[in-house]
Amino acid sequence: MTRAEAARILGPAVIEAARREVDAAPPLRVEQREQLRATFASARAIRSVRPAAQAA
Repeated sequence: MTRAEAARILGPAVIEAARREVDAAPPLRVEQREQLRATFASARAIRSVRPAAQAA
């Protein structure tokens, strides 16, 4: 889902509320950022492997 699709589906009030929550949140610690990076990196790796595995 793109940001534009999310905005269309959720509506401007929900998007604005989410932005306010993000703005009010404390910054992430270094460990939290690294954990998020690792999570998304593993998701990309799985996504790139699955099509090849399904073809076999």
